[in-house]
Amino acid sequence: MVEEEVETMVLDSMAVRARNLWVGYEEANRILWALNGINIDVPKGVAFCIVGESGSGKSTFGNAIAGLLPPYAITKGCLEVYNINVINGDRVNYSNIRGNIVVRIPQNPIAALNPYLKIESIFFDVLKQRFKIASKDKALEIALKSIRAVGLPDDVLNRYPHQLSGGMSQRVAIALTIAINPEIVIADEPTSNLDAYLKGATLNLLKNIVSVGKTLIVITHDIVFASALCSFIAVMFMGNIVEVGRTEEVLSNPLHLYTKELIDAANLNFRDFKYINNKPEVTLEKCAYAYRCPHYSEKCNRKPDLRYINKTHGVACWNL
Repeated sequence: MVEEEVETMVLDSMAVRARNLWVGYEEANRILWALNGINIDVPKGVAFCIVGESGSGKSTFGNAIAGLLPPYAITKGCLEVYNINVINGDRVNYSNIRGNIVVRIPQNPIAALNPYLKIESIFFDVLKQRFKIASKDKALEIALKSIRAVGLPDDVLNRYPHQLSGGMSQRVAIALTIAINPEIVIADEPTSNLDAYLKGATLNLLKNIVSVGKTLIVITHDIVFASALCSFIAVMFMGNIVEVGRTEEVLSNPLHLYTKELIDAANLNFRDFKYINNKPEVTLEKCAYAYRCPHYSEKCNRKPDLRYINKTHGVACWNL
């Protein structure tokens, strides 16, 4: 497979590398593409946030990295995770990646925990599969260390999932991730069901994951949370990466109009609210944002590539 020359971040070491990556699903004799040929690098050992509205493709990208795409997903392009080619055209192989190098913290942790097992047994099953641990005493030792690391009492191990609050189940999911000790952790909307206090606690727990050298990829619509956690931000819109860069660069100097609108929305405080009346135009040939952009011109009928203004800050827009 001949790889196209594309502009990307200029950094030393990458945890994830996507080149012209497409992921879609067949419906009514046509393919609906959730990812539209994205090119992006995720550096090792950082917190990297993927932000965007519902339907932007951010969860699909996270699932592609974690090896959790459904079997009927259609793929094109290339995706590398820790220098291992997991997607190459229509060939997909996550051997020794899924659940080992990459672990995803689910959006609804309590639904991901087996309701018939106590938390202790869930830890034992996970550790037995990950590390081939046969000793329950050894598994208990790791489980205790992990739940203490997330601020939970020891007796949580003797509870069933339905006996946990939303915040506690979130911490159990993070503790399981700590126990597995992957290189990449993907957190899908980690604060969607949490109050302000628990958001702050979750923020600190996720920061701890990065502090020990792991790569954290956070999928969120909450740009305020992303700004407090992540070193890098990628902004997605309708299956495309429209802007990417260091957090302070993107938020202080947003180049894409959609990024500016996301930031403005976070700072609205119920003032100057405006409706978006025009419907999205599904197209693969031209800029996905063209239907909403006030600066639309003839050249926007071609899809823009990410262009980098420095080593880390890139934007996909013809008007810059």
